[in-house]
Amino acid sequence: DHLTVHPAFQTAPGGRVRHPQLSDPALQLAALDRQTVAALRAGQAPLWNPDIYGGAPLLADAQSRPGAPVTWLKALLPDHPALAQDLGVAGLLLAFGAGSLALAAQLGLGPLAALGAGLASLASPYLSVWLLHPHASTLVWLPWVLLAVERRHPVALALAVAGLCGGGHPGTLVHALGIALGWGLLRARAPVLLLGALAGGLLAAPLLLPIAENGLQSTTFGARIGGRLAPAQLADLLWPGAWGHPATTGHRGPGAWADGQLHPGLATLALALWGARRHRIARGLWGAFALLVLASLVGLPGPFAHGRLASLGAWLLCLAAGFGIAALPGRRLPALALVAVVATGIHARWHDQGSLPAEAHQPAPAPWTTALRAAVSTGPAGPGRVLGLGWMLQPNTGALAGLRDLRGYDLPVSATTHRLMAALASPPRGPWYPVERLPPRSLLDFAAVRALVTAPEARDEGAADPTAGLAPLDVGPAPVAVHLLDATAPRAWLATGWQAVPDATAGLQALVRAPAVPRARPPVEGLGPGPAGGTVHPVQLTEHGGAALDLRLAPADRPSAPALVVVADAWAPGWRARVDGAPAPVLRVGGVFRGIPVPAGAREIHHYYRPDGWIWGQRAAVAGLALLLALAAGRAWRRRIARTGTAE
Repeated sequence: DHLTVHPAFQTAPGGRVRHPQLSDPALQLAALDRQTVAALRAGQAPLWNPDIYGGAPLLADAQSRPGAPVTWLKALLPDHPALAQDLGVAGLLLAFGAGSLALAAQLGLGPLAALGAGLASLASPYLSVWLLHPHASTLVWLPWVLLAVERRHPVALALAVAGLCGGGHPGTLVHALGIALGWGLLRARAPVLLLGALAGGLLAAPLLLPIAENGLQSTTFGARIGGRLAPAQLADLLWPGAWGHPATTGHRGPGAWADGQLHPGLATLALALWGARRHRIARGLWGAFALLVLASLVGLPGPFAHGRLASLGAWLLCLAAGFGIAALPGRRLPALALVAVVATGIHARWHDQGSLPAEAHQPAPAPWTTALRAAVSTGPAGPGRVLGLGWMLQPNTGALAGLRDLRGYDLPVSATTHRLMAALASPPRGPWYPVERLPPRSLLDFAAVRALVTAPEARDEGAADPTAGLAPLDVGPAPVAVHLLDATAPRAWLATGWQAVPDATAGLQALVRAPAVPRARPPVEGLGPGPAGGTVHPVQLTEHGGAALDLRLAPADRPSAPALVVVADAWAPGWRARVDGAPAPVLRVGGVFRGIPVPAGAREIHHYYRPDGWIWGQRAAVAGLALLLALAAGRAWRRRIARTGTAE
């Protein structure tokens, strides 16, 4: 229901948000899902997202989770998004509960006690809080990884590790792998399991290597800190919602609300304590949980949110509760314990996630966005962009209405994107990168921004009107005002007459300050302003998904000398080009955008995104498959020897 308060889904102000802390599924993830699902349904790899930041990596954004079954459901049921989400949630709960039950049984618990551990796991706080996030689709694989370790089954471990790596959240992946490593060192020192884990990692390499490549190039990677759990947040372990809940009275405690959710249910907690008195494994689970709490309080190095380790580790108490049920005498007490586990688990997590009708949580974009989209999407050079001042059009939510924003929300931000955000509003303020004042028109024209979305009237009396001199666009009833900039600003054009300049950063500064139309003489890395009289010609642009473009030069516009085709989309490593079938470099124009040198007489360009991480990841996946098959063959051979007593 977060979307109901955003202008892109309103004809008049209003709406209601029931749980203000859980905004990302609507305001960030839904837009990423939209692009990912579209690519998967088209049979393409979801590599590039053209909707935000002037273009940004999609598979490598560490949030879009194309390898998670919950995303596959959305691709299989595109006409029933609410059903796909419900099935995805049900699948996550069933997978996590079943995995916990199977692990508890493998640890020696009987059917009733193992069922108790599985039911308790459904109210695990980390799963409940992050149920609609990539965190949950990663976490659900953890019990299956530990089960494979317990059974010393390298093939099952490889598949479970591949699923864990494909869940979509690097922070949860790192924490889960750390728990699995500690578990393996204590419970199963079998070298063959290392090969199984390696095979799983290789199978997931097409998903992991692009994330690593993009993250290491990001300006926000090093800026993130692990975070710590405030000691006062441990009160949640004793009583659910000890510091309040955002969906009711609000969160009154220190630290981030989600990180401090530790309580798995009063009965689960009591049974886990009872089990620790009676069983060594239960005491070990409590010891592991204590170490994770300590790590959360002290903090660990690295860019991941280590303050969440305690919340994730509370699942170990759910397993320990199974040992508490096993220690109860008779048959009636264990059965009553199951009822208590379910009842107190529901009580503890009652307000975390709620169910709403589809029209409440997936409202249709407002009609005014349709009129705006039509106004900025005309012309042969492809759809143009929009820019919202203040909060009139927030990044990612506009993408759900089919609008391409020059800004974006969160994700790994490259130096190129950071430079663009700084040009829009300095200093740039992540994760939303708000723009309060109209940026230089030269930059907006260069970036193919064709419309400006603002408040209906100036907020402060006497404030300068950012829309002065702009043509208003009638979009019907709307809580915003829309004005056109250059409705014909092309996304791609041919520029002639250039010479070399070395500094891309200085190029952007010159671009922003240029008083004339920048497309006539834009600064370029490798190619710079040429003699007076340089000309530009719009180039026809056809998109094939987010990661491929075809650019065609009309016969009358084909250059008679070497020239440059400029594409006003964000530059990133991995963009490649072929001019009339021959490879060509991709330069950085103005420090931000892309340029392709073309020879005289050039006719067409195939421009596509293939990062090195994706290329090498596919090669690694082939090696992982070979290793998996070898492990399966070796296991079958050993089982045959054990069964027949001979190796014929």
